[in-house]
Amino acid sequence: MSLLRVLRDLLRMLKYALAFALGALVVLLLGDVLYSSGLRELRPWQTAELNNEFHARMANAPRSFADYMALEERLFAEVKALERRSFDSRLDAVLSRYNPAGSVLAQRLTRDWNRSYVLKADPERAVALLVHGLSDSPYSLRPIALALQARGVTVYGLRLPGHGTIPAALDQARWQDWMAAVQLALDDIHAHHASLPLYYFGYSTGATLGLKYAADAIEQGHDERLPKRMFLLSPALGVSPVAMLANLQRLVTGFGVAQKSRWTNIDLEIDPFKYASFAKNAGAQIYDLTDALAGELQVLDRSGLAARLPPIMSFQSVVDDTVSADALIVRLYRVLRGGTSELVLFDVNRLEGLRPFLEFSPQALIDATRRGAHSDYRLTLVTNAGPDTEEVVEKAWPPGQAASASRAIPYVWPQGIYSLSHLSLPFAPDDPVYGYAAEGPGGRLRTLGNVELRGERNALVLSAADRLRLRSNPFHAYLIGRITARVEEDLKER
Repeated sequence: MSLLRVLRDLLRMLKYALAFALGALVVLLLGDVLYSSGLRELRPWQTAELNNEFHARMANAPRSFADYMALEERLFAEVKALERRSFDSRLDAVLSRYNPAGSVLAQRLTRDWNRSYVLKADPERAVALLVHGLSDSPYSLRPIALALQARGVTVYGLRLPGHGTIPAALDQARWQDWMAAVQLALDDIHAHHASLPLYYFGYSTGATLGLKYAADAIEQGHDERLPKRMFLLSPALGVSPVAMLANLQRLVTGFGVAQKSRWTNIDLEIDPFKYASFAKNAGAQIYDLTDALAGELQVLDRSGLAARLPPIMSFQSVVDDTVSADALIVRLYRVLRGGTSELVLFDVNRLEGLRPFLEFSPQALIDATRRGAHSDYRLTLVTNAGPDTEEVVEKAWPPGQAASASRAIPYVWPQGIYSLSHLSLPFAPDDPVYGYAAEGPGGRLRTLGNVELRGERNALVLSAADRLRLRSNPFHAYLIGRITARVEEDLKER
């Protein structure tokens, strides 16, 4: 009798738990739908379907990088046709990237950097694959590509599926599609440049995909296909757990209702190389990708195979509102071995007068560093020389050592800049699209990185918080210098 009572109590508790879960699910869905009702109306850029996008399971899939770019030609022809049919200056703004006359910002450049490309070096000393981040395009790694080509490195720049076209493409994309594109590009490189050292460069999601490729190669016993070295910018090793529920709304949107709830935000698409509107599916995909990679890194760590990962040099702002900086240490750098890797951190501006205005605390990052079981990597911090100066120094801790050495470097915090951001690392201050100090024939250029608008709050469709976010890196020359110096050292050793 007592056993039956226990079973009845358990069933009752289970019933209550299921009822609570169902109620919470309904509340979340209703909240999602109500919030999304206040978003801008959907435009064709958020609703259209493109037929020539690459995906992992497509019939007659490209077999080479040249085939991939040929498919892109047909894809971008679709986008052009959509622009001609659907652009409306009253709804999209004259500055829209979808203006058939072209984006004013993109016209400052000599090629369309939304597309995949190959920059051949002559003579060839090495080869590199560059992979951009979530919702942006190959443009984000353009400065690195040009610097590498100038030093004898042939560069492959990959446009990930769903990117560089219309935001709606990310509503359908899967991280397996991105992974398949990376695999295709690397297979092509191995087929045509097998004798050259291979480097991998990844920004944000591009970094995650490169690490997943390396982990897969090690698990499959294909160490010969690993890059000689990996360079990662703002790598996405951890994102908000909320992203796990990002596709919950598909329980209702799959029936054709509340379509705006598929979006975190719907904005004017005036950025020529990064979507302003963000599909929730994109957040769900990067969460699943980082989760899969975290599990794989744990397996490599437990088995001792993590020692076979290539040397990694990462660049990361200590304050990053997009990815978790401490996850980079806990999930990746904690498992690295051999003392050949380096983590470069850009500190916040420690000028004494700024301290009362900053909410950021580095404690989580400090704790993550201390939790590193081996600290078997070089740690470098770019930070103020002192609290009374905007000049910065490079502090470096060799692998396994508690004492640091300081080196003066010729950089200062520009007036009014208190930190870097996730978006800023790859771009120089004089970048013609995102720079805060870009110059043209007629003087200072207006860019997305130096827009200054004044008026009453809540009057503009443009987010004030987004306008405050730094879009270029005052220490960009330092970043490029560290990368190219490392590559030159490697190539001299051949």
